[in-house]
Amino acid sequence: MDRPFMKFEAPTLRALLLGVVAFSVLFFLVNVHPTFAQQTAFEQFGTASTLPTDNIAIIIARVIRVALTVVGIIFVCLVIYAGFLYLLARGEVEPIKKAKKVLQQSIIGLFIIFSAYSIASFILSRLLEAAFTGTASAVADAYSEPLSGSLGGGVLDDHYPERDARDIARNTRIFVSFKEAINPESIVSNYDGDDSTDDYLNADSIIIYPTEQGAGEALESEAVVVTYDEDLEVFVFDPVEYLGSAEEDTNYTVTLTTNIEKESGSSAFSGAYASGYSWTFEVSTEIDLTPPYVTSVVPQQDAQEPRNITIEINFSEAMDPVASTGSYIGDEDLFTNILVYNEAGEVVEGTFEISNAYRTLSFTTTDACGEDPCGDTIYCLPSNQLVDVVAKAATINEDEAPQAESTGFTFDGLVDAAANSLDGDHDGEACGSASDTIECSDGDETDNKEWNFTTTDEIEDTVPQIIEEGLDPGVEEDEISQTNDVEITFNTYLKSSTVKTHSVSLWPDPYYESWFAVRKENNDETERTTVLIEHPSFVSTDEGGWDYWPVLTNDIKSAYQICMYPAIGPGSTCTEGRDEEKPYCCNGIASRSACQTGWQETVEAEQSVSPAPSDYVLPNNSETEL
Repeated sequence: MDRPFMKFEAPTLRALLLGVVAFSVLFFLVNVHPTFAQQTAFEQFGTASTLPTDNIAIIIARVIRVALTVVGIIFVCLVIYAGFLYLLARGEVEPIKKAKKVLQQSIIGLFIIFSAYSIASFILSRLLEAAFTGTASAVADAYSEPLSGSLGGGVLDDHYPERDARDIARNTRIFVSFKEAINPESIVSNYDGDDSTDDYLNADSIIIYPTEQGAGEALESEAVVVTYDEDLEVFVFDPVEYLGSAEEDTNYTVTLTTNIEKESGSSAFSGAYASGYSWTFEVSTEIDLTPPYVTSVVPQQDAQEPRNITIEINFSEAMDPVASTGSYIGDEDLFTNILVYNEAGEVVEGTFEISNAYRTLSFTTTDACGEDPCGDTIYCLPSNQLVDVVAKAATINEDEAPQAESTGFTFDGLVDAAANSLDGDHDGEACGSASDTIECSDGDETDNKEWNFTTTDEIEDTVPQIIEEGLDPGVEEDEISQTNDVEITFNTYLKSSTVKTHSVSLWPDPYYESWFAVRKENNDETERTTVLIEHPSFVSTDEGGWDYWPVLTNDIKSAYQICMYPAIGPGSTCTEGRDEEKPYCCNGIASRSACQTGWQETVEAEQSVSPAPSDYVLPNNSETEL
């Protein structure tokens, strides 16, 4: 009587063993690492032909789901069958024994099947983790640039020359912008707060040297003069002698060491970026004697604008940030290199800030006239008046035109990174201010840049929005370029001084050390601004791709000083209109809470910086196509 069961058990055992192997293989396919999940030529063909293109792993997962359902049904049927045998046994020993045997084997079979799946799941997950964690780390290491993450993600907002820049003139100066005030004694060797004497480099904090020769040949302290802005956030390093040589191009490295301190006394470099920052650029054999000029202004000449418009000046090249920024407020330490006049000829008080790779100046007045949706103060120009703006050219050095003559700590007008004075009328020559002995060939008294516009008594309060088709790459787009800038286009001009790395960022996920820099371009025909995020090469598709998260916060403001709140941008629900209950737009989906990527939060926490409330997140898959 037992033999039929004996014949059943052997095949059942073999089937269970095969089931273990089958589940192992199937589990591997279902849980395959993303590296293997690249689109195949077959899938591309299927997409073009409209045939089904489900991934094979998804199909197998569905088969497993059905198989487990069938196993469950069989188990229930066997339990019912065993119960039926037990009820019909009527106390007879053999039928009761048979019923118990069926129930026992059913439970054991079910246990073995699910145990096989669990064991396979555990073993393969560990194997995959061991295999691909190392691979992922190796890929990240290949794309990571050591001592780079502080630019954007850390304490650095920008610098000039840019990373890996080429054809930099020998007479250029080096600019570094921090996100907060720096202790000047940690950067200036002889700092005493006296602007009338030259300040020299602290060579232990800033190391500038020809790359091939190494740090042992770094410029000594008195070989570099240091100037800085009134907020102690922007520093200019001016080598006394020209960099490089006249015979061949020379690579230079600049290293910012951990000796640099914040104004509070704590280290400027901390957390994930505690080792400092370093970058290189190539110096050519040429001297820069081309004067800078103005490429565009906001508002444009003869425009009529609401009184909360921001005045902006865009230049052809990087401008000296110390000579270009400052405040005209009260009666002391007045910044006069750029002046804004009301209709009565009186100077309008306010502050000039520099941004956009040192190419854009933004002016904000001191006259508070309202609040934006974020509760920040809006500042206004005089209403219903003709406003004049004068950007001054610096005094020319007679023996080295168009080089400007320094006046103590800095210059008495606008100069570029090579100290060439402003070419206000863009005629190819710089003839300085009216006090110069150099005459302008066109008969003008000065080479200043002047223009005017008219204000109204209105306050423009339209919230800036990302336009449809304004994202490149788009939300969750893959197969993107490794090197192209990330672009976000708005429906209006933006205030350039708010488009910085504190409001625009780019985070790899999983995180590895990566820098980013923020730029912007104005389209004067459409009166729109495109934000550009520069970055190192993304991880390529061939090496598994990566996820990248561009993040824009509501610190971004329009040229009318209105913050991006609530966020409006391309996405499934974000474009349908504002929703007071869901003011954030995260990955194209309206959200009640501020957007935040896990890696961004982790890195910012390590930097001891409270993350700004993100109001718009644009994720992109890094599976780039070469």
